[in-house]
Amino acid sequence: MRLSVTGTGAGMIALMKRALLLLLSWVTIAHAADVGISPARIDVLGRPGETVIATATIVTTAATPQSITSSASDWTMSATGDVAFLAAGSTAFSAAPWLELDVDDFVLEPGGSREARLAVTVPADTGAEGTHHAIVFFTVAPPPSETAGVGVATTTRIGLVVYVTVAGTEQRGSELIDIFESDGETITVVVLNSGNTLMRLGGTIELRDELGMVRHRLDVPDVAVLRDSERELHFALPEGLESGFYVALALIEDSRGGLLAGELPFEVP
Repeated sequence: MRLSVTGTGAGMIALMKRALLLLLSWVTIAHAADVGISPARIDVLGRPGETVIATATIVTTAATPQSITSSASDWTMSATGDVAFLAAGSTAFSAAPWLELDVDDFVLEPGGSREARLAVTVPADTGAEGTHHAIVFFTVAPPPSETAGVGVATTTRIGLVVYVTVAGTEQRGSELIDIFESDGETITVVVLNSGNTLMRLGGTIELRDELGMVRHRLDVPDVAVLRDSERELHFALPEGLESGFYVALALIEDSRGGLLAGELPFEVP
């Protein structure tokens, strides 16, 4: 089945306003049981015209059956890592139209699990290049209210992030474009992914004293940097760092095999 599009726009705003008014009233709130998914991210490599099958398992710990609905959505990420969700197919590098689940909406039995098979078809004639991405949401449909009167049901939504790279079109490129002390207590590093594929980060920030000795190592988090975008990384200076002159040496690893290096002299009063 083709994944449905996540609702947006005026209808969604009206729904949010209605929910807020209900929450301000005397209401009964029914909590949906927890659900989980494994894996939470899928990376697919496919040539134009090729269909690749991937699987994910949805599980529940609920003591009652859980009705699950699915939908696809686009998403973007800012330099600070904030994520925004958009209508499926609305972004330049959307993979949402390429996705199809082999199951319609389904029911998870108490304490049970269900495998979802995802067919990813790379179009043969669009000229798509590099990495495209989307997210598949699995949402627990709230059960009917068992009490009289007006009520609000909360629910659970989990997401499966999907990255699709068009094989043979990959272009690499990365740069450490800035490193600075932002507030006297934080070192900020700005990394640019100038390639057309997904990049993940790793490595360390070494804090060296005036003799060149490494006093502290700060781990670079494993975060994604989308194609043609920047990502800011913030590193808090260790508490109790002694006064003196230091150099922060950034040794950032690019998951595509590159090493980004930069340094920042700073002083702790």
